[in-house]
Amino acid sequence: MSDAILEGYNGQYLEVDLSTGDVRKRPLDPKLAEDYLGGRGLATRVFYDEIDPTCDPLGPANVLVLAVSPLLGTNAPTSCRGHLVFKSPLTGVIGSSNCGGTWAPAFKSTGYDLIVIKGAAREPVLVDITAEQVRILPAGHLWGLDVHETTDRLLAERAEDRRARVLCIGPAGENLVRFAAVMNDKNRAYGRGGPGAVFGSKKLKAIRVSGRMKQETADPQRYQAGNEQARYLIKAVPTTKRLLRDMGTAGLVRLIDLIDMLPHRNFQDNLHPAGALEAACGEALRNSYLVRPGACGMCPLACQRHTRVGQRVGEGPEYETLALLGPNCAIYNLEAVTLANYQCNELGLDTISCGVTIGCAMELFEKGYITDAAAGGLDLRFGNDGILEGLVRQIAQREGLGDILAEGSLRLARHFQHPELSMSVKGLELPAYDPRASYTQALGYMTSPTGACHLRGGYAVSLAFFGGAKEIPRFSLLQSPIAIRNMQNLGIIQDSLGICRFTGYAFGTEPWSRMVSGVTGLDFSTARLEHTADRIAALERLFNLEAGAQPEDDTLPERFSTEPIAVAGQERVVSKELITRLRNDYYELQRWDREGRPTDELCRALRIESRAV
Repeated sequence: MSDAILEGYNGQYLEVDLSTGDVRKRPLDPKLAEDYLGGRGLATRVFYDEIDPTCDPLGPANVLVLAVSPLLGTNAPTSCRGHLVFKSPLTGVIGSSNCGGTWAPAFKSTGYDLIVIKGAAREPVLVDITAEQVRILPAGHLWGLDVHETTDRLLAERAEDRRARVLCIGPAGENLVRFAAVMNDKNRAYGRGGPGAVFGSKKLKAIRVSGRMKQETADPQRYQAGNEQARYLIKAVPTTKRLLRDMGTAGLVRLIDLIDMLPHRNFQDNLHPAGALEAACGEALRNSYLVRPGACGMCPLACQRHTRVGQRVGEGPEYETLALLGPNCAIYNLEAVTLANYQCNELGLDTISCGVTIGCAMELFEKGYITDAAAGGLDLRFGNDGILEGLVRQIAQREGLGDILAEGSLRLARHFQHPELSMSVKGLELPAYDPRASYTQALGYMTSPTGACHLRGGYAVSLAFFGGAKEIPRFSLLQSPIAIRNMQNLGIIQDSLGICRFTGYAFGTEPWSRMVSGVTGLDFSTARLEHTADRIAALERLFNLEAGAQPEDDTLPERFSTEPIAVAGQERVVSKELITRLRNDYYELQRWDREGRPTDELCRALRIESRAV
């Protein structure tokens, strides 16, 4: 291993063993950085090397790896995102979650490129990181506090330090809710797959950071050329110049309904009452509850919504939250959804899994599978907005019916002997885009390494409806595998560079190629970035296979094959035959074998060292 340190990297990482209390500084192999870039890629490689894929996700053998990227610390637009990789307690396969805010750049400024967390403490702890020292401190006084209270308490202890930032869990993570989130800046979430439960299982309440280190650039001229190109394109495209600032992601509600993709009643249909969405959309949020837009670090897009309901203030709801806690549950009361969203942020819950799990419970209740007695007196009928806040609290505290809802929709539906009513892939709940309305999005859900995810699986909606020259027909059997593979690879590159997916509305990889090449002094051409994405995708797939995943897991809930919805006046399903064809075509395109395993030849070409399955 070379002792050289690449520009853009600190050249070292932290290994924290909570079982023993040991903290070690490890050198970062520059070749590893070159091959896996940062963020998602680097975290995945280190995670793969450190973990037994068959371990219990809620046991001490699970490993958390949080990595940052070479662009963090620069003024590259949206360069603020960290990436967290773990074995998911919700799915049993890889958990891979990305988050903005300001914590990740603050962590990098302490002098590290990633942190590996092993073992489990006996009592609650926090990890406190500065450039001078790393300490594991008692956190019993924080256990039981919500995310906002924890953040305020830990920042108050460092009141003189304006650089301090806090990453933490709330009661949901402490209580091992399988879709608990890890939060920073109070309302920014590493949300999907249950990383908060992994923190809770390790008795890790928080990671506080504060640093002063600055980012150096190897080739400022090349970096600046890419930066200027990116900023010009961001200002040239209406979505990134104006629409996200004006409406936030909640502005998608009426568009997604217009294209027949907005779920209703646990994805039973896409038929919303006439006029109902006028009260539960981005326009209504802006007109009635918006205080001001906000932005993550280094972001010119400002898609955050700082909102107020009466005396309560918070952020959001985002599109997924609004759609899944709202219309998916036949609820169109925006105030009730916004307050439930505040609760999710404060208690530390993934709003996507929360909304879909509540929708699943409502369908089970209406069909008589959850009895009045089992519901504990709750009226779980679709449309009952009065139960949202209380039910979210029950889930986070594992009280009453909330105890089984805290297991996620698949375990909930299995408990009541109707697993077909869980709208999930590999156990991860679907985001708010009905796959019957797009074969491309359907394939993205099927093949996402983390289960149903519009980010890890590829956000095909952008291709079909606001992709400009990139548009493709959403029911194209020929183009769907190619399009979703390309979208997944672009997402891998973005996650590994620590930048926001929304920049993809304005441009592809070329400006990022220039910027990361300028920072590091290496030639990260667009072709090399694509090759890196192939390597990371193959490694994620290898881990999942070693963890026990099967090709049959790359599918959709039966509902989407047997219960049609109307899309542009035509009934649509994603048939079993179509699922098989799309999956096989995707495997072939990825150069995986018929069982979905990256071939030995591909692994050699990508220089992947893997364990035998």
